[in-house]
Amino acid sequence: MGRRGWPYRIYFLIMCMFYMLMVFVFHGQLQLEILQNKQIKGIVRHVHSALLKFNASSVEANGLRRDLSHFQVHSESFYRGPAGPLSDDCFISPKNMEYKFQTVLPNVLYIYSAYLDERTSQAYVRVMAILARKKKDKVEVTCHFGDEEGANISAVVYEMCENHNKMMGGYILSFPVDRGLKPCHVIIKAKESGSDEVRTVSVNVTKISPNSTQYSYGVCIPPLFGEVDKGRLVEFIELNQLLGAQHFIFYDFHISKNETRKLLQYYRERGLVTVIPWVIPGEIKESSLWYHGQLLAHNDCMFRAMSLFNFMVLQDIDEYVVPHTSHKLWSEALSDLFQDRVVGLSFHSAFFDPGDSKDLVTMKQFSRTAMYSKVRTKVMIMPSKIFEVGIHHVSKPLGEDLTIKTVDTKVANLHHYRKCVKNYGMKCDKFEDDKTMLKYSSVLKNRFIYIMNLTLI
Repeated sequence: MGRRGWPYRIYFLIMCMFYMLMVFVFHGQLQLEILQNKQIKGIVRHVHSALLKFNASSVEANGLRRDLSHFQVHSESFYRGPAGPLSDDCFISPKNMEYKFQTVLPNVLYIYSAYLDERTSQAYVRVMAILARKKKDKVEVTCHFGDEEGANISAVVYEMCENHNKMMGGYILSFPVDRGLKPCHVIIKAKESGSDEVRTVSVNVTKISPNSTQYSYGVCIPPLFGEVDKGRLVEFIELNQLLGAQHFIFYDFHISKNETRKLLQYYRERGLVTVIPWVIPGEIKESSLWYHGQLLAHNDCMFRAMSLFNFMVLQDIDEYVVPHTSHKLWSEALSDLFQDRVVGLSFHSAFFDPGDSKDLVTMKQFSRTAMYSKVRTKVMIMPSKIFEVGIHHVSKPLGEDLTIKTVDTKVANLHHYRKCVKNYGMKCDKFEDDKTMLKYSSVLKNRFIYIMNLTLI
């Protein structure tokens, strides 16, 4: 190359050293913080560009180009993590796990999460809360958006429909907000009538983005607790994937089995599930709140799902919405039912007694109650079109002209794998054979064996 080539060699050597320094820094302990810095990203892109301009045809440059491209892809993937893409601007992801109950007024008001809702002409920040039901009219709740000196905005208090007359209940607090405003976080203030003491908490906000969903079908599962069986959970996740589910949101209310927690971690690392910690404040007695705050978890999950799923199923891990036509997928059997202002489907349920079966219950138990329950129903909804969802029904669509359709059991129904319960008019004396699940048998068994062996503790 001669004397004239020396400056290029030196330049190339300097760029190589700088590239290696960047690799070292990016793989250090501060990786996530550095990736957030746009200036550092710009430098890396500059180095990449300079190397290619220096000598695009050389073996060294081509090798570095391949390495840097590989590094960039994997760095971005690590940065996003299993929770998916970061939210735009200051809003936090609908898959975030940072929300937790904050005590505003002990034994009176607890705040969990906040969502910017622009689905109607008036925009709101919707806040999920637990509130003492007898004190809902004796508590003044206001908010500021990001600035302590801002104007006080009073809450519109909405009580969820299935609190079962418990002392504490699930509520949605709605604060009007001007369109175009980006309330990154909301500062909530509350005081009881007759008291001058004002308590304050701050909550980061998730923006509802129905036009940016990642999945066609997703599943929300109410809080899991105690000894959740690993095999039962594998069967639930794998079978629902065969039905069409693409993502699952779980709420972890003290799952005790370590192998089950590790299984959820395995699925989380695959990007298939989001696991939300669900810790009820210790001073709230179990008898004071319906079933570990199930109703509030359902609605928090729905508000998250508005930015994630086009269609969402709410069900327990012993329940499955199953097509009873020749179709295998929800999309094939049910999508045509969402028309003429229909925004939700309700499914009657039949009991399948699991007996002593533990693993692959759905592939062993083919006897169901002849009678279908019209009370223990579950729903599939378009979450962006719903204001409140109940445990067994849709409590309130977003608009009065929107409707919920009951699905003919010959088209699809809910398989409930538990012993029949004689209440709400349900009869448990007659049974029929139902082998609909066999159409998933071979694939499910292979998946089940693979996952169980892969995740051996």
